[in-house]
Amino acid sequence: IVIGDVAGKGMPAALLMALLQGSLHTLVTAGLRGTELVSKLNAYLCKSIPASSLVTLFYGELDTSTGWLRYVNAGHNPPFLLRKNQAMQRLMPTSLVLGVTETTTYEAEETELGVGEKLLLFTDGISEAFNVDQQEYGESRLETFLRTHSTLPQADLIQQLTTDVLGFCGDARPTDDMTLMSIMRPG
Repeated sequence: IVIGDVAGKGMPAALLMALLQGSLHTLVTAGLRGTELVSKLNAYLCKSIPASSLVTLFYGELDTSTGWLRYVNAGHNPPFLLRKNQAMQRLMPTSLVLGVTETTTYEAEETELGVGEKLLLFTDGISEAFNVDQQEYGESRLETFLRTHSTLPQADLIQQLTTDVLGFCGDARPTDDMTLMSIMRPG
């Protein structure tokens, strides 16, 4: 499970994301996983991107039979783990963003997804969406939405959240990409 975001907009950001995707694919194909993969990716990015660039990344490995999730959160927006009992857990950053310094140490954390539980990953284009009054959608509004709608099927959850964010923005045009991903452990 991977979601990331690059600093900046336009063609430079798109090229950086393409570099990130290609590098990640190469490292996974070479058999690297977990903190070793993220460390190698960071080292490569530090050598390849301008000093003013940085990348947030959430990288996770999910065992679908047991629900065990091992993850590295390199400065990315903490995903929401929607528990069956309506409780919510955030998967907080475990390390710094990528591309700042080659000596950064990346650490992994572990958690478990129970049967029917969902993991919602998102980029800051969701939480940092603004309306015409320059009010931010914000993570507290996102959390409130998820508490109210956590039992929806995944596709409906994504669709209704997108509709809610765009409705909040009204006539204000979003200035950043809005990426959402929902993972659910079946059972």
